[in-house]
Amino acid sequence: MVRYGKANLHEWIYVAGLTLLAISLPVSVFFMSLSQFILVINWLIEGHFRMKWERIRQHKGVPIFLSIYLVYLLGMLYSTDFSDGFSTLRSRLPILMLTLVVVSSNPLPRQRWLAVLLAFSASITVVSLISIYIWLAGNYNDPRELSPFISHIRMGLMVAMSVCLLIWFARRESLRILYLVSGWHIIYLYILHSLTGLIALGAVALAMVLADVYRLRPLWRAAAYTLLVVFFAITFLLTLFLWRNITWQHETELDRLETFTAGGTRYLHDKQATHRENGHLVYIYIAEDELKKAWPRVSRLDFEGQTTSGDELRLVLYRYLTSKGLRKDAKGLYALDQKDILAVEQGITNVLYREWPWFVVRLHQTMWELHVYDQERNPAGHSLTQRLEFWRAAYTAVKFKPLIGWGTGDLRKASAFGLEAIDSPLEFERWMKPHNQYLSFMVKFGLIGGLWVILAMILPVIRQKAWNNRILIAFLIILFISMIHEDTLDTQAGFTFFIFFFNMLLFAEVKNSKPK
Repeated sequence: MVRYGKANLHEWIYVAGLTLLAISLPVSVFFMSLSQFILVINWLIEGHFRMKWERIRQHKGVPIFLSIYLVYLLGMLYSTDFSDGFSTLRSRLPILMLTLVVVSSNPLPRQRWLAVLLAFSASITVVSLISIYIWLAGNYNDPRELSPFISHIRMGLMVAMSVCLLIWFARRESLRILYLVSGWHIIYLYILHSLTGLIALGAVALAMVLADVYRLRPLWRAAAYTLLVVFFAITFLLTLFLWRNITWQHETELDRLETFTAGGTRYLHDKQATHRENGHLVYIYIAEDELKKAWPRVSRLDFEGQTTSGDELRLVLYRYLTSKGLRKDAKGLYALDQKDILAVEQGITNVLYREWPWFVVRLHQTMWELHVYDQERNPAGHSLTQRLEFWRAAYTAVKFKPLIGWGTGDLRKASAFGLEAIDSPLEFERWMKPHNQYLSFMVKFGLIGGLWVILAMILPVIRQKAWNNRILIAFLIILFISMIHEDTLDTQAGFTFFIFFFNMLLFAEVKNSKPK
């Protein structure tokens, strides 16, 4: 291929634009847009469109990948909400602009290609240091606030991707210091409490181990299989332990409940409520007026207000007292020490959560929410059970229009229809969407368009014969796992993350050698 000159201005602007985009991903939506604007303007001014067309033709997977945008365009033909539809089309333009710029531009020299990707990991490192400063200073109420610039979930995915990049670079380029940086990013992922990021990273590790296990010597192969068996056994036993904690029932004679507190206040007993904490029923032995008077003596927070995490304090206090086997009255409140009061103020609902690692807490909370949802079918107040309700609603909407879906702009309309159809207790709000990218595709484009969009993310890899590209496969694993419980591609940060890495790892042909 022809190069225009070693110091060509357009080539330097192209590399600078990609670098700015890489740095912006975990930092700034504005600079994500600005960097793409710079890349497109530079591409247009540069000219040489015949040569660029020839480069595009050489990439067999490009037409398939660009067809994703065509599906969005076709979805406008039967969409009724044109405002949301055109907004969606505008936000999906990077699939056209960035892909055409990367595919048709002069291939990057390997060192510049590596530098662009390392700029992304460097940006993650800087953000992690800012987050650690916030963490050490205690200037946050929720771990989600430790991602100061973009969504906590998107940040977790990017950190997981950075770990994969750094380990890959360390192995390919013999830069051992990058192993240390990747280790720090894993620690940061843990501090972020990013369960999605850790699961995605674990899935990548598992896939890579299984891909390489046949190459190992028999002893090492046996060790690898043993570690996998031990890991899954520990996970299974931990799940059983937590499930027993959730379903265990402390025997309570509901027909012999006491009527008054030691102070003479009448107890409220809701004998129909089935919520339990550590086996004890939550909604018996409640003396709310007594608690309301006693609470200001132990805390500055409003009893009828919220915890620092945004939860209803009164209900958190009920659950916390119950988890310790205490009654919800003044005597039970005064039995709490200062650490217990602080835990309640922070929104901690179970005394055991003070002792367990956060990922065990998260697993217990998830199982508890599922148990309550199974018993009462009321998703209100819990993110996981609300997701389940959104999934049911989306599935119902897909069944109503199964072939071509509701259209590019009618996702919210379909969600409202689905919630009403399943007689959900949730009152529809505009932010309510499936929170599952696969279901979002099916709702918008039906089975035909939805399945094609997913295939259009996979077929280019096959067409380009890039299935041995380890770092690309790692990226796709992270992406596809995140799409199970998030609308990853329905946010600018998530969609740009997808387009940038898909292009850089598949279409940004590297001079002299290709990434593997």
